[in-house]
Amino acid sequence: MAASSKIQDLTSAVPVPPSVADIRVYPSKLLEVAKIVEEQVDALQDKLLTRLDQLRIDTPANDTVSVHATSVWNELVADGDQSYAAQVKAYVAGLRGLVSQLRTAAKEYKTSDADKAAAFGDRGVHRA
Repeated sequence: MAASSKIQDLTSAVPVPPSVADIRVYPSKLLEVAKIVEEQVDALQDKLLTRLDQLRIDTPANDTVSVHATSVWNELVADGDQSYAAQVKAYVAGLRGLVSQLRTAAKEYKTSDADKAAAFGDRGVHRA
């Protein structure tokens, strides 16, 4: 398989990161949403583990141009701190962070409801 078709296969498998936006989730659905996002992140990470190594290419020849071009390609696409591979890994880490935020929000929501109920005490009990 040619290197360019390998890269096309990989890029088609990785979704484009969404733009910054607010996500609205009903508080009662926070844990459900967190689970769905986590399942998708796990699936994406599994796919990435098997395909990211395909971004790195070997030098096709020992001439100066091939050696330098391959080195630059690997730095920009596969190995560098700002490489495509690093950006994809950061995207996955960001999604994991979202899962954590959703779970934290769910816990805070439940605690908040319990605190509110405790603050009202027995006001909800009507005596005849």
